Amino acid sequence: MGILDRFKKLVQRLNSHKLEKSEDNTFQRQVAGKDSMQTQVGTMIINQGISEERVRSVFAEMIPQALDQYTKEAYAVSNSRLEKLEMAVIPRVMQVEAAVNAFGDPAFQILLRKAQQTAAATERQDDYELLSELLMCHVQKGADRKNRVGIAKAVEIVDDIDNDALCGLTVAHAINRYSPVSGNINEGLNVLEGLFSKLLYINLPSDRDWIDHLDVLGAVRMTSFSTFKKFRDYYCEKLNGYACLGIKIDSEEYKQAIELITKVGLSTNILVRNEFIDGFVRLEIVTKDSIKNLFISNDITSDLRPLTETETKALEEVWKLYSKDEMMLNNVKDEFIKKWDSFESLKKIRNWWEGIPCSFEITRVGTVLAHTNAKRCDPTLPDLL
Repeated sequence: MGILDRFKKLVQRLNSHKLEKSEDNTFQRQVAGKDSMQTQVGTMIINQGISEERVRSVFAEMIPQALDQYTKEAYAVSNSRLEKLEMAVIPRVMQVEAAVNAFGDPAFQILLRKAQQTAAATERQDDYELLSELLMCHVQKGADRKNRVGIAKAVEIVDDIDNDALCGLTVAHAINRYSPVSGNINEGLNVLEGLFSKLLYINLPSDRDWIDHLDVLGAVRMTSFSTFKKFRDYYCEKLNGYACLGIKIDSEEYKQAIELITKVGLSTNILVRNEFIDGFVRLEIVTKDSIKNLFISNDITSDLRPLTETETKALEEVWKLYSKDEMMLNNVKDEFIKKWDSFESLKKIRNWWEGIPCSFEITRVGTVLAHTNAKRCDPTLPDLL
């Protein structure tokens, strides 16, 4: 039975509910769904909370409004596509806290109708999953009006955006926004490799057309007369805890670093061998700014705790002791890129990035689209909105 058929049956069932007389009062028969609450006032029963069955009913009730501009000939195709959207949406609703109750929110119903209209116009399976993620994004972050507008606009253009343009947008967004947490270089790059291998689900676009396309849709703003920073420079700065010189062992700076670390009661194990240059050590961190967000193991309980202010300042002083020899640092950066290129997906995105013909800024609409598409590819990703 299609969605439209179920909607007709729903209307017939609702119309068949009659007012019944009891000896004392008149009341309307109302059956509460599973796990919903009922509050009885006198003999009036009010249904509080929305069951999965009611979620499906709301989804069906919105369809005639979403499809009121279509002819009879288009209904069969639309019905099939909306069933695919329903199959994507309902399981996600059951996974997200407060998503069920959102079906009673007028703002959400307006967005749901837009999602149904977009779903009816697209044949791509990935679009139904993307629309589902956008609806859940509204549930989680829609209280912020800026987010709400971005999400609504993203829903409207899902069926307009080309596959390769969406993939390029998602990868560009990930390059800008995601960084590893581990200070261990192999672990950190392995995490990035795992992420980008999932995001590279089709070949990345290689000409300028995809940027023009995204600009027309409002997902990016082009800056035609400038280019992006070189990939080597960008990532060596972004991951400057990896692509650094550090401190030469047995130097005066090394002795000072050991003193600073031991004075605040930290283990000198936080200094690790720099694999990009012999005879140097570095703090096992991703970037200088990550020092203030470090957690260390409690000696007594083995639980993790954040660094104290004194410990943070000590490690920041150790960072200041790093060698600043430009020639040696350039050699380290070259070695870092060689290491980067040893990962298949990371090498692909570096080559792609360096071939982008002009720079662009990702708008809020583009951010919402890229974020939800990345989450569709890898559900373990953190929420960025």
